[in-house]
Amino acid sequence: MRHIHYLIYICYLFLIIFLIFFDRKKPMQRFGWILVLTFLPGVGLLLYWFIGSDNLLAYRRRKIRKRHGDVFHELEEIVDETDRSFETPPSKGIEFHQKYCGSIFTDDNNVEIYTTGGPKFEQLLRDLEAAEDHIHVQYFTIHNDGIGRKLIDTLIEKVNQGVEVKLLYDGFGCLPTFILPVLRKLRKAGGSVLSIRPYVRTINYRNHRKVVIIDGKIGYLGGMNIGDQYKYGVKGKHWRDTHVRVTGSVVHDLQKVFLSDWTASTRRTDIGLRHELRHYFPVPNTTGNLGAQIVASGLYNNDNEEIMNLSYFNLISHTKKRVWIQTPYFRPSEIMINTLKTLATLGVDVRIMISLFYASGGLFHRSTNNYFLRHIVGSGVKVFGYTNIMHAKTMLIDDHALCIGTVNLNSRSLEIDDEIYAYFESKTLATEYEQVFNRDLKHCIELDHAKFKNQNLLSRAAESVMSFLSPFS
Repeated sequence: MRHIHYLIYICYLFLIIFLIFFDRKKPMQRFGWILVLTFLPGVGLLLYWFIGSDNLLAYRRRKIRKRHGDVFHELEEIVDETDRSFETPPSKGIEFHQKYCGSIFTDDNNVEIYTTGGPKFEQLLRDLEAAEDHIHVQYFTIHNDGIGRKLIDTLIEKVNQGVEVKLLYDGFGCLPTFILPVLRKLRKAGGSVLSIRPYVRTINYRNHRKVVIIDGKIGYLGGMNIGDQYKYGVKGKHWRDTHVRVTGSVVHDLQKVFLSDWTASTRRTDIGLRHELRHYFPVPNTTGNLGAQIVASGLYNNDNEEIMNLSYFNLISHTKKRVWIQTPYFRPSEIMINTLKTLATLGVDVRIMISLFYASGGLFHRSTNNYFLRHIVGSGVKVFGYTNIMHAKTMLIDDHALCIGTVNLNSRSLEIDDEIYAYFESKTLATEYEQVFNRDLKHCIELDHAKFKNQNLLSRAAESVMSFLSPFS
């Protein structure tokens, strides 16, 4: 009997070798999974099956592109018709986004920045009520509260008026919000509703986008989901976030992202559009002069991996004067940390603003943030803790560039989830957001080296333990 056990375990070890060594993970990640699979045979294999294997994601990508390859190709052709010519050589940011991320740069856009939920939701509802042809809505989380129900009621009203309404939601993000009965009302009224992640085995891969496109001419994206907390705050704490409303040719890129996600989320060959694809890309309102690109990662992408990680690294590494980052969660890769430290040593003004309070999981988030911040505080990088809830995901680069979107500076956003951000090149817009950042500093506490140095041993040990879970948060 003992020999049979030995034989089973040897076969199991060969299975580990087959699974891990043919996976495309980094060496230390593979080593970690080898330890888990070796010492936790049953549980470890289950964990690897659900959250560890990149082969599943590659298989899903191949399957989606095989089923809907013609749709993705047509979407790329439609958006690629945008003029790519430049009067002057493009910046390193624009060039990388074009070559690696497939992002088209346009310079005929307008943008409005919202830093609180009230004005953003009021303008969004006005735009939705004025829609005449179609509405495309996509959120990671939609709460079953006043604002959530108001959004769905508005969409139902537009369906009754004959407007085509499509809504995408992340199955994991909306699981604890009890919004599904409300979404069924929209579906019953004639709206189209899809869950982006309907499969149990894809629970570790989430779509974190917050995007709205109205009539193919108005677009929204940024950090705010749908819910009362984004307007009224949580437990007496003000909610600070950043969202943008855009018009111009850049809306076509947002439309491409939404329709790609919609296509990737349906199991049917017919993706359920009322019109031909080209109908959803009308002549844009090109009254502005703002340069912009949309950078997005997703299951429909080709073989280019870690789009968010590499695009952020490219922008940060080419910084000359300053890089000011706002992120609620700070858990970047080692190379990103070393790059920030190197820039600060060379005199670049590196500032990171994090949240000191969270709607949930505050102890875990603060502990993991502290673990990674400990590696950069004292190197010249300035770290600020926002004394309310900071949920903005922004990056200000030198005097000309600004990123606003859904990307946290953690491994989940940079390497795993489907994310999106708008990259703007405009000195005027950079100056405007510099003023926003400086206003936020008035509500911050600077976290200096002494604060971390004086922490007790137990607290530091807890941070170290919790840091092991940072890739899953």
